[in-house]
Amino acid sequence: MSDAAWWRTGAVYQIYPRSFQDSTGNGIGDLPGLRSRLDWVEQLGVSAVWLSPVHPSPQADFGYDVADYCDVDPIFGSLADMDQLIHDCHARGLKVVLDGVFNHTSDQHAWFTASRADKTNAKRDWYIWRDTVPNNWKSTFGGTAWTQDPATGSYYLHSFLPAQPDLNWRNPDVVDAVLDVLRFWFERGVDGFRLDVFNSYLKHPDLPSNPRRWHPGALAYGYVGQHHIHDRDQSDLPEVLGRMRAVADEFGAVLIGETLDEKFRYDRAADFVGDDQLHMAFHFALLHSRWTAKKLATAIRSQLNALPKDGWPTWVLSNHDFQRHPTRWGGGDERAKAAAVIALTLPGTPFLYYGEELGMAEGRLKRADIVDPPGIRFWPVFKGRDGARTPMQWTSEGAFTTGIPWLPLNPDTPWRHAEATANPLSIVHTYRALLALRRNNEALRSGATIWPDTDHADVLSWQRVVASERVRVLVNTVDRSVLVPGEAGTQVLWSTAAVTDVREPLAPNEGRVVRV
Repeated sequence: MSDAAWWRTGAVYQIYPRSFQDSTGNGIGDLPGLRSRLDWVEQLGVSAVWLSPVHPSPQADFGYDVADYCDVDPIFGSLADMDQLIHDCHARGLKVVLDGVFNHTSDQHAWFTASRADKTNAKRDWYIWRDTVPNNWKSTFGGTAWTQDPATGSYYLHSFLPAQPDLNWRNPDVVDAVLDVLRFWFERGVDGFRLDVFNSYLKHPDLPSNPRRWHPGALAYGYVGQHHIHDRDQSDLPEVLGRMRAVADEFGAVLIGETLDEKFRYDRAADFVGDDQLHMAFHFALLHSRWTAKKLATAIRSQLNALPKDGWPTWVLSNHDFQRHPTRWGGGDERAKAAAVIALTLPGTPFLYYGEELGMAEGRLKRADIVDPPGIRFWPVFKGRDGARTPMQWTSEGAFTTGIPWLPLNPDTPWRHAEATANPLSIVHTYRALLALRRNNEALRSGATIWPDTDHADVLSWQRVVASERVRVLVNTVDRSVLVPGEAGTQVLWSTAAVTDVREPLAPNEGRVVRV
């Protein structure tokens, strides 16, 4: 398989730069700090790193409000630091993926500064303005999606914070400008982009109100009280994505989409992938599944069944927007290892979140520690996303910074950290071993997936098959031993419980890969 298809066989490691490694002592992670930790990333066995936003930003939404797409925010370093990071990653065989936040900009971006100056400005139509509020659309972060600007008295659309005005993707100049941004970074060696809420790029040209939807939380959070049929998922979006794909293909780069969608409706991601659209789009049903064999199997199949023939699956257990899975699913380290078996043996590309390989749990933060805008607004009903963004735990004392970290370290840092990984039963050992197994086993790299005729009540199972290799994956989802009847296999390739005899019952929360 060509190097251009690395994303089909490798795994991607998501880094939230603010929380990975600080090199200056100001308590905020940066690019030089990240570079100093590349040994860890390389030894894990992933193929690429994906960086959450590092562009200049007022940090109203911690980088998801971009003020300049073609530079690096001084809190993270410089453009030269980014060039050096790209060079260092490539020297280690690691690809580099950046976050592309193109649905909206910061209100301090030069484009918006010009757009809001007056109604006749050449960039006025680069954003979505109306003289009166035209519809009932709500912001994802709460309240109305329309804010009046004092300069002209008109209202602009923002799907998130008022400090994040939406770009008008129906203006061809906006599309051309974003394509130029892609080229700027591809020419510097970047290997791809993760596209933030890409399905929100286009809005219905007439901006009609969304139909109402009953939801118990709609009174406090109006966003869930609407069917979002006019402010995203427009039928002509594939044309725009096709233009982005053409630019990416020029450079052999990859485009990965993140859909903005309601819980359990991530099948829409499949509508936007394929040879002439995005290479991949996140499908979060697995992340939102309950930890039972039946629920997990349903979530996994929902993505595989929704994808077109030229689509490619993605597997995500945790990320910067959702509660970390060791807290969400519970079950301790054994269940965290079993979850890794699921993500790393299914067909598709796994996306690992920094610290996941340590079993990092959701941070328990006091209200005074919360800095995430939705967390501040909706506490205590929603405590924000800060708990998923606490600093990487490098040593028993943290070693993330010599100063005061921007978010508190997790209380389990003294015993859960990167230096405490010598134990062959540690979670990181599981990740390294499974990633190596994935690289070296043809069935796990490219094999077809065969599901059992009848699902087991407690054990999630499937086979990966190519002509020369057949392996069976079994994941016990309960806290007791289970003996699974049927074809046991001839050899244990990997077991989270260090089982070597294929005839042994599955230990509680064990994940096992066997050769059939």
